[in-house]
Amino acid sequence: MDLLKLNYKEITSKIVLFLKEEFKKRKKTKAILGISGGLDSSVVAFLCKKAKLDLFALILPYRKQNIDDSLKIARFLNLPKNRIIIYDIGPVVDSQVKDFSKWIKIDKIDKGNIMARQRMIVQYAFARRLNGLVIGTEDLSEYYLGYFTLHGDQACDISPISGLFKTQVKELARYLKMPNWLLEKKPSPGLWEGQTAENELGFSYEEADPILYLHCLKKYSKERIIKKGFNQKLVNKVLERVRATDYKRESPPKILFYK
Repeated sequence: MDLLKLNYKEITSKIVLFLKEEFKKRKKTKAILGISGGLDSSVVAFLCKKAKLDLFALILPYRKQNIDDSLKIARFLNLPKNRIIIYDIGPVVDSQVKDFSKWIKIDKIDKGNIMARQRMIVQYAFARRLNGLVIGTEDLSEYYLGYFTLHGDQACDISPISGLFKTQVKELARYLKMPNWLLEKKPSPGLWEGQTAENELGFSYEEADPILYLHCLKKYSKERIIKKGFNQKLVNKVLERVRATDYKRESPPKILFYK
């Protein structure tokens, strides 16, 4: 993991300055952030507070599931009660799934995508009415692995940690002295019971991040990465995931009639 070592004091200062400058440039003060109780959103919330933004924490559970960790983070940040909004997306999601099922078969992945997009509908509604900006929580590992829902958890106005791999976000959280339970928590989108990133991807972020760094940023070939001592099966699995999700990182094709 020496490949991914950073100066987290410097990283913190740069992100805080980035947030302050972006909000000033857009003449906004209110930050709208969906807090899941996971690592990424918790770190982003901490950085928003450090940037002295007026943070609105939106806790958006499905049927009131998994809100305890979100509330613990809100308390850790000493957010006032009027800056913590809990809205259960369950009734809306279930109604949509029921209606869609009249025409198409909806599986748990479809439902998970609906949940992710419904959460962004709520965040953007609040952002417009409060004249704020929606803050993204996507990291670089999720981006290169395509581990996100298009127009769902990937949607945002500002993306403060998108330049950091997941393992780097974890080290940043450690530097910021965030709670140990958060550092030890298994990464998960939280779209269904028992879901974890490692089980779905077939590898951990600790395994994938150095490979992603070498291939996606340093432009090493698969063969060169393997020669550096990485397990061939693991490299193949990680890079196949990158290749299979290329479409998620591309702009929609357009036909242009004017130059």
